[in-house]
This record gives sequence, C-alpha cells and structure tokens, in this order.
Amino acid sequence: MDTFGQTLDNQAQAGLAKSNKARHVGSYLVGGALAGAFVGIGCLFMYAGVSGMYVHGSDLAGTMMGLVFGIGLVLVVFAGGELATSGMMIMPLAAIRRKVSALRAAWLIAFMLIGNLVGSIAISALISAANVFKKDSLNYQMLDAVVSGKLHKDYSEVFFRAIMCNVMVCLAIWTINRMKNEVAQIIVIAWAITVFVAAGFEHVVANMTSFSLAFMNDAGGISLGAATMSLLVAGAGNLVGGGLVVGGTYVLAARMED
Repeated sequence: MDTFGQTLDNQAQAGLAKSNKARHVGSYLVGGALAGAFVGIGCLFMYAGVSGMYVHGSDLAGTMMGLVFGIGLVLVVFAGGELATSGMMIMPLAAIRRKVSALRAAWLIAFMLIGNLVGSIAISALISAANVFKKDSLNYQMLDAVVSGKLHKDYSEVFFRAIMCNVMVCLAIWTINRMKNEVAQIIVIAWAITVFVAAGFEHVVANMTSFSLAFMNDAGGISLGAATMSLLVAGAGNLVGGGLVVGGTYVLAARMED
C-alpha cells in the first residue's frame, strides 16, 4: 500500500490532470454535468427505492437510503465525471503540492459546481418528465418531507452536517486511491456513503438534485432564495470537510513519514 506521501502525490497529480482537462471548457463542463447526473441517479434510487420505508417510519429507512444512494459515487468513480465534492479535497492538495495555483484550484472547484448543477437540473427534468413524483405518491411524500426538512434546518446545522458529509466522501476517495481491487473499492464507497446519508448529512450536489426535483414537482415548500442559501452553506461546509479536515489532516500525517 502507498505511503501517505505517495497518496498525497497521487491526489495532487489527479488535480493537475483535472486542471489540464479544464483547458477544454466545453468538455469539462460535460464531465461536471455527468457527475451531477450520476449523483442525481443516486437520489432517484433513494427516493424511488426507499420511499415506502421512509414514509411509514421504518427504523431501517436511513440505512437503506445510504445503501442505495451509493450508486451515485460508484458511477462517478467508475463511469467517469468531475464531482465538486471530491474536487474539494483533490484541488487544495494539488495547490499545496504546487501542481496548480491556489487561484486555479478555486476556479476549478467553482467550475465543477457549475457543471454539477447543470447535470442535476438535466436529470431532474428527465425524471420529472417521466412523472416519477406523482402527487400523493410515496415518492412525492418522501421528496416533500426531505426537502422541507433540509430547508428548515439552521444554517449552522447545515454547515456542520456538510463538513461531516464531505469527510465521508473524501475518505472514500482517499481510501480507494490506496486500493487496487475494484470490488473492494465499491464496498468502501458504499459504506462511506451509507454513513453520511443515514446520519442526514448535507451533500451540496445531491441537494442540487433534491431541490431541482422539488421545484419541478412543487414539493417541500421550496423557494429560490432558501434553496440558494442552503446550497451555499452546504458547499462551504463540504469544502471545509474535504479540503481542511481530510486533506489537511493527511498533509500533517504525511510528515510523520519524513
């Protein structure tokens, strides 16, 4: 298994590769849109697959939501896409290792978020056109309750839940970078994602799909202002969780190996 320092170098090289790919702006935007759509598919599976358990108050609903939602990150990793939340760890590490400038790292994270939003809106439009969230259906009732709950949380709660969310996402990305077996990588992704979904943590890209679905299906009492603020706070928390808590901790830990 690689040392911490080697893994840091691998992540920094991944950041440099992202920077190089971003020279083709249109293609990079499509990569971001794909990641947003893949996470949106995870949201779809969560709402469509677990709505009965959720609406009827099953104690296992949270765990099952996490287990099925994990398909989103599995698709991002294995099908390919530019996901901002993992980029929030990778790009700061690339800047620390001087593979890219801090300004370019920040720009790339912002650009990934834009691409993710485009993909989230696009997949939400397709899902809504398919009438998956018919009024009074279990799927609709779950969407309505989940989005309403997200929008009524205090911003401090959203922020700290977002930190913990991206700790789990970036730990998954960090860990699978140190592994060679693809089946084992999928298991690690599934476990890490189950933790953050079951605990009700806040993932800015997943929320893009949930909020888009709510807008398109008149659910959750959503408004543009409330959704925007929630996404901004969640995005800030995700950045702290990925860049500072996970990335920063391993930068310090790597010094033990010197």
